[in-house]
Amino acid sequence: MNQILTTKQIKPKKNVQIKTVKMIFGICIIIFGICMATSGSYAIFTNRSARVDDKNISSNNTNTATETKNKEIQIHLSVDGANIKATVVGETEISYVTYKWDDEEEIRQDINSVSEDVTIEIPEGQHTLTITAVDINNNTETKEQQVKGVVKPKLEVTHDKEHSEFVIKSSDEIGLDKFEFILNGQPYRYRVEGEKEKEFRYPLVEGDNTLEVKAYNTEGATETFKALIHN
Repeated sequence: MNQILTTKQIKPKKNVQIKTVKMIFGICIIIFGICMATSGSYAIFTNRSARVDDKNISSNNTNTATETKNKEIQIHLSVDGANIKATVVGETEISYVTYKWDDEEEIRQDINSVSEDVTIEIPEGQHTLTITAVDINNNTETKEQQVKGVVKPKLEVTHDKEHSEFVIKSSDEIGLDKFEFILNGQPYRYRVEGEKEKEFRYPLVEGDNTLEVKAYNTEGATETFKALIHN
């Protein structure tokens, strides 16, 4: 009987121990969950900060581009045959433009307008063009450009009265590419394909003939002849 009583007294102790173990295990799970949640929150915060940095960088680039686009003076350079055409545009009147090749002396050209095209002859070889525009408020914009100049073709056009023709003679040390001419409003093209010297003839009509001839070399340099020929 005592043994039975003793057994009944032991059983509650086991139940208490099991409950205690379960409680400790539950607390451990809760603590582990809190740790995981904290770690996850930190990772999310870190990634978000990186995205914000990327966004700031993009914004900075956008702002820089906008500032460049909205400058008081714009200079655009393009090749026009054997020349550079510098188109200068200002929000206010451009006072003058200076330009130079490499370290040579500057050349000044007065503008006194909000926009102007400045034609600059390209010297032969590789050179650096520096062009500066100044407006009436003393705002300044400078642009540098590497330019390779080539020799223009030599072009001679004569009138052969005996045969009622015009004669084109042209040469180029690099090589001729083609000729284009407009005779009395009618355009023509003559391909040469790299020859260094060329001569050809074309008939004229009786009376006045308007003629424009342009010779091209293989590097794109051109020479032009214009005339009114009475046949």
